[in-house]
Amino acid sequence: MRIRVHRTDGKTGNYSQDDHRRAVLLAKRFDPAKLFCSGPIVIGVHNPFSIIHPDEICWIEVETDLVLPGAMPKNIERLRRIPDVEKYKELLARQWPGWMQFRKGRKGDPFEALIELSLRSGESIYLHVVGAVDDINLVEEFFGVPAITASIGVPGNVYINPKAIVRARIYHSRDQVRFSDGFWMAEADDV
Repeated sequence: MRIRVHRTDGKTGNYSQDDHRRAVLLAKRFDPAKLFCSGPIVIGVHNPFSIIHPDEICWIEVETDLVLPGAMPKNIERLRRIPDVEKYKELLARQWPGWMQFRKGRKGDPFEALIELSLRSGESIYLHVVGAVDDINLVEEFFGVPAITASIGVPGNVYINPKAIVRARIYHSRDQVRFSDGFWMAEADDV
């Protein structure tokens, strides 16, 4: 098991666990409901070890063949991390022209989105979301969770701390999205 902890100070801690029995126990610690909200994270061996404040973690990447806990927002079937900005731009260039037709979606119709997350560390994470249309508040469903869980290209998951997100740029296939009260309706010129 390989673990990379990306912090808000821009530094990344790299950790590994090669003992299968210990890796199985460690895998259970990645519960999205508790990961960033159950006190300090203590990681290392007996000497030295590190204590990391969960609010100062932007995201954690875990590579393992073991089953990891995960949680999907309502009506989302697949959430995966796109490995780099080039692949994100390539997928956006292919998908966006069709999405701009803004066909009215009925409940259960396919839904797709591409998301660029800008984090407090200065890093960006790119996500591809696939699911079904429903009358839900997409913003609350997606960002109102203790941790956003996405698969990665190799066996494993990435766990994103929503409190570390500075900005999320979302391109989607829906004709409308229900937002929280106080939505600022204005044309965007930032990319």
